[in-house]
Amino acid sequence: MNLQQAFYEHKFEIAFLRARGDAFQDFFERLMGFAYKADFMACRPWGNRGDRKNDGFLRSERRLFQVYAPNEMKESVAIPKIREDFEGARIHWGVYFDEWVFVHNGTDGLPPHVQKLILELEKANTGIKLETWGLEELRLVFRRLSTDDLQLWFGFAPTDEARARLGFRDIQVVLERIGEQAVPFVQPVRDVPMGKIKANALSESVAALLKAGMAKAPLVDEFYSRWHDATLGERIAQSFRTKYESLRGRFSPNEIFAELQVWVGGDDQGTPEHQLAVLAVMAYYFESCDIFEEARGDES
Repeated sequence: MNLQQAFYEHKFEIAFLRARGDAFQDFFERLMGFAYKADFMACRPWGNRGDRKNDGFLRSERRLFQVYAPNEMKESVAIPKIREDFEGARIHWGVYFDEWVFVHNGTDGLPPHVQKLILELEKANTGIKLETWGLEELRLVFRRLSTDDLQLWFGFAPTDEARARLGFRDIQVVLERIGEQAVPFVQPVRDVPMGKIKANALSESVAALLKAGMAKAPLVDEFYSRWHDATLGERIAQSFRTKYESLRGRFSPNEIFAELQVWVGGDDQGTPEHQLAVLAVMAYYFESCDIFEEARGDES
């Protein structure tokens, strides 16, 4: 996986994990619109007619989509809703589709009662194929997007060319921004053993981003060796630790990485050089202080 691909796949996964309800439908429509252009027909509710059980139609493949992304999937709600959505789609759109796709936001698959219902509906409706799409199926769609589409959605990615150009000033801007934030107290920076990526179950995309940042992490050392305030490195390390502790337990490791990216680099997407400077700083503190969990003995 190259640096750009790792950056965009991580952004995509975080967008998927954060979207719920209407926001998930917006996410799905944007993805399909980028991937299939005019071939994908998004459908929105229209007055008291609603959407007639159509959350999007892929014309060339005769696929009709139903999107369902609750905060928590409950059997008592999900089963009647899926049945109602499918029956409604068959009544209103049956002559147009051969495949009905249930798009969901579950990250660990679907519960057995939902899977059983999907199979029962397919068995009872000869000629209609039923599918379920979650993160991995949507990730395959995401990989169809062009570079222009990826930039429109998630901004510029760090590149190998930007890594070659990255200089002292790019690192300085990022560190000064963190240094301006309040820190509770000074604590020495500790070394971190190897194996943290595995110990924290970070994704391949995050591992690739950290690896790219590691290549430029020596610039952070160089910055501290030149900087007039000898305590800055320790204060920023404590800021990282405090921020990480505020996120731990509320988010998955990959989501924490994304939260830290914004905390370090700001909300603006920035240039490729800025993105890479953020990764260099994060890699430096990933390796040298207490963000993320320590590696276990057999992984160090």
